[in-house]
Amino acid sequence: MDNSQRREFSKDLNRSSGGFELAFVAAIFGGIGLLLDHWFGTTPIIGLVFFLLASIGCVVKLWLGYDEQMKRLEAEGPWARRS
Repeated sequence: MDNSQRREFSKDLNRSSGGFELAFVAAIFGGIGLLLDHWFGTTPIIGLVFFLLASIGCVVKLWLGYDEQMKRLEAEGPWARRS
């Protein structure tokens, strides 16, 4: 495998990590919140808040990354205006 193939493979792996990131980060934060709820003896409100904040944060991160990538690709395209 030459360097260009490795680079493309690495880009593909990076692109596919969004779904895993969304699932695992939300699960980890939700679990930490549930542990805190158990420790403090409260209802699972902390777990739900952590889960929702982690989910919203991941979605925003994925959205902004996608938007930035699309803007970069638009600027690099053959249809882009060159000054």
